[in-house]
Amino acid sequence: MQVRADEVFGIVGGSGAGKSVLLRTILGLQRPVAGVVRIAGADITRMTEAQLRHIKARYGVTFQQGALYSGLTVLENVQLPMLEHLELEPAALEELAMLRLRLVGLPADSAWKYPAELSGGMVKRAALARALALDPGLLFLDEPTSGLDPV
Repeated sequence: MQVRADEVFGIVGGSGAGKSVLLRTILGLQRPVAGVVRIAGADITRMTEAQLRHIKARYGVTFQQGALYSGLTVLENVQLPMLEHLELEPAALEELAMLRLRLVGLPADSAWKYPAELSGGMVKRAALARALALDPGLLFLDEPTSGLDPV
């Protein structure tokens, strides 16, 4: 399977078909049983931690259940990738994170809430905002539209 720049590629299949396993393998969260996983031409199974960190800054990810840190506010969750990969002043971090929250249709007051205080659909939107935090060139979205609340 090969996905080119500016291409939208979907994996579909029934429950238990392996879509999420494939995603975890592509992301390097589990090792492939066979074959090679390349992102931007580089085999991720042979990368050092520093190389992997550099590649991970180029893509955003959402998982089926949102995967937000429960002890952090929505704003803090969205800021996590920014803190890891960007050198910005706190005010700029907040402004950029708030922009991402608006982009996915979350109200401003959701920024100060914890994931448990949000509906499942709002958690998915917050996770998408975090995935978009670094303006990635590549997005991996697991079940991106299931359970979304209407805006």
